[in-house]
Amino acid sequence: MGKALEKITVIKTGLLTSVQDQGRPDLLHLALSRAGAMDAMQMALANRLVGNPPDSAGLEFTGVGPTLYFDQPACIAWTGGVMSARLIPDEGSECAVPSHRPVMIPARSTLRFGSCTAGFRCWFAVSGGLDVEQLLGSRSQHLAADIGPPRITANSSLSVGRQAASAFQAVAQALDRDPQSFEQKVGAKKGTAMMRSTRWFLPTSVPFSWPLIELCALPGRHLELLPQADRQHLLTQAWKVSPRSNRQGLGLEGTPINPSALGNLLSEPIREGTVQLPPAGFPFILLAEHQSTGGYPRVLEVIGAMSPELAQAGPSARIVFKLVDIDAVDLLRQERRFAYQTLVSTVESKLAL
Repeated sequence: MGKALEKITVIKTGLLTSVQDQGRPDLLHLALSRAGAMDAMQMALANRLVGNPPDSAGLEFTGVGPTLYFDQPACIAWTGGVMSARLIPDEGSECAVPSHRPVMIPARSTLRFGSCTAGFRCWFAVSGGLDVEQLLGSRSQHLAADIGPPRITANSSLSVGRQAASAFQAVAQALDRDPQSFEQKVGAKKGTAMMRSTRWFLPTSVPFSWPLIELCALPGRHLELLPQADRQHLLTQAWKVSPRSNRQGLGLEGTPINPSALGNLLSEPIREGTVQLPPAGFPFILLAEHQSTGGYPRVLEVIGAMSPELAQAGPSARIVFKLVDIDAVDLLRQERRFAYQTLVSTVESKLAL
């Protein structure tokens, strides 16, 4: 293999690329929301595909991916939405790079990501993980609170962890044993290194109905204060995701609801998934970087198992809410957890991790 990868150079940042891991889930009582990967399970899966522990730091791509340069061989993977990537060697013709599986790329390669054609976010991992400063138990960037590693800019470098060589070697050995692995020549020079990958791959996390996304939710504490007609409107309209949305929350557009019947409310604790109804009458869904308290009416509570759907809701998506009871919440949580654990077990079995 030669020298291990020590850094990744960011040539272009894409629409929004940030360093993320599993976040800071236990600090809300200190007014700091979880942040971390918008879909923590997909970030963990990307890490397992390259031989990393699931809580390693990687990158979250939003909408349009970045362009990255690797001066040494690397094992990479990205999961989540449907996003294309091209491998551009030092010399020679570029080629497509497959997603949702481990990919070994040669030294002096540029990886240029495109835009999401389905979904809105992807999670990228490299063997060794990203070795950025840890703060309050996490390496993730909390963009709203402006804590964590510095924001990624063009021509910046991202350090790779010391385990890059061993994780790379573990995946390489797994590909050597896999009868269905394949390799593709890249570059024009004699003796050019190969791109290597697997024919098996993980499914995307984009909902089958995308760009229409159904979100299961419990009634919020103020839902019953809305007139019946407004409640029906909230639950039947296909709300359009606003371009002004970010990691703090999803703004929704459509025919507004008159919130005057709700009166003035005191601020109270809120959570990821809370659906607020501001004075303009357009629902707002709180996401991973939400504030800790809010005074707008809480009309719905999107359940935690819907995090993958929320993460893929971009400006081209439409949202429909579906009221469920607590039994349905428990069942869906168990189903999602079982599906995730099955995927992790499959990856670990195939890569002998």
